Amino acid sequence: MDHDERRRALASAAADAVARNGLDGVKLSDIARAAGVTTGALAHYFPDKDAVLAAALEEICARLVARIGPRGARLKLEDFAGALPLDEAGRKDWRVWLAYWGRAPFSESLRAIHQQYYLDIETALSERFAAASKTPRVVASAIIAAVDGVGTRATLEPEAWPPERQTALLAALLGPLFASLKVKPA
Repeated sequence: MDHDERRRALASAAADAVARNGLDGVKLSDIARAAGVTTGALAHYFPDKDAVLAAALEEICARLVARIGPRGARLKLEDFAGALPLDEAGRKDWRVWLAYWGRAPFSESLRAIHQQYYLDIETALSERFAAASKTPRVVASAIIAAVDGVGTRATLEPEAWPPERQTALLAALLGPLFASLKVKPA
């Protein structure tokens, strides 16, 4: 495994540890245990706990972006629904995402990661809607807000928000938007 792959594996283990213990409760020893390495091995890849936690957030962001589907592909409601906490992996990622979200207003580095993530998503979505809308960034922001809202509710109240309810609400929110753009999501 090369250096970058190992670093991503460690970041993924850190995200798993945060999902289990929460951001405030996670320790380097928890992360090392989840990764199957020593804390010394973590220190080889990351200068401190904050760097490990920042890498974990970046890993979660990459996973959420990947669930939306490739750039240039035809838009499908399932692409956006795929970013919701519909299964255990999605719920875990959302728990981590929200843990960091709550801390980001007080941490410049975490805020910067969140801002970059949102900019990347907004840019990718804007490119997809450029031909269908005079305001593709507004459309992109509306989609992001809908996914954030449904995903947050489903993460905070998982028993009340099964996958069917999440996807139905997302369809209700995005359907009129797509219809106004004359875009037919598959």
